[in-house]
Amino acid sequence: MLPITLSIFACFGWGIADFIGGLKSRNLPTLSILMISSLMGTFLLGGILFLLNKPLPDDPLLFWAIPAGLIGVVAIFLLYRSLAVGTMSILAPISATGVILPVIWGIFFGDTLSGLSMLGIVIAILGSLMAVMENTSEKTGKKLTKGVGLAVGSAFLVGFYFITMDKACTHHPIWASMIMRSSALIILIPALFFANVSINVGKVQLPYILLMGFMDTMAAFCFALATSKGMLSQVAVISSMYPAVTIILSMMIAGEKIRKIQFSGVLLAITGIALISAF
Repeated sequence: MLPITLSIFACFGWGIADFIGGLKSRNLPTLSILMISSLMGTFLLGGILFLLNKPLPDDPLLFWAIPAGLIGVVAIFLLYRSLAVGTMSILAPISATGVILPVIWGIFFGDTLSGLSMLGIVIAILGSLMAVMENTSEKTGKKLTKGVGLAVGSAFLVGFYFITMDKACTHHPIWASMIMRSSALIILIPALFFANVSINVGKVQLPYILLMGFMDTMAAFCFALATSKGMLSQVAVISSMYPAVTIILSMMIAGEKIRKIQFSGVLLAITGIALISAF
């Protein structure tokens, strides 16, 4: 029961963080947002480790947290850029379909897919295709919604993030979270330098970015704890329901409106993700 509860917390944390990150990326540099978020997470987890007085353990599996951090920050960058240029309620579920990769990974290591799980994969893909189609005009017909390529790239990387973090969190999830979060700085610091982007987002925007960083960090930590105590296939799927939270916030706060067929596609994608966990 504990892994499921932690996965639900991760779901809500990531959903809130993605909404804030996507919304703020429309007016602020995404690299600046990610840098502040990563610094926030590093200091937060560092403070927890200091209070718990937990020295760095001699565990080679923790090295998996380094690629997890690198993969994760690129995945978030692509997701936030997609949410900034496109419709959040359509694009957010696409990034979550990356959960299919951990499911496939589990098959190679002995997991057996049920009929519902196989059906879920098909439904998730079909729903994603429906969600990203939009009308332009009678002359041009239909086209892919803006930002879909970024969302697909994010989905691919999210799947690998789940796999690498599962390996890293086997014995010491809090240290895996700390290494993962801080390793993101390996990409962000030189990226900010070469892009000549400042992390000064202003006093008005800073509290929102800090809140986003807090929610994202705690969500990742909850996922790390959950996957260390439960099955990756189950934990990853439940955690990947975060688009539902992003969709609700985008419709309630940002006032987004989508066509019925797109909304149906979103529901199908989320339903498919839920069915994948049934094995």
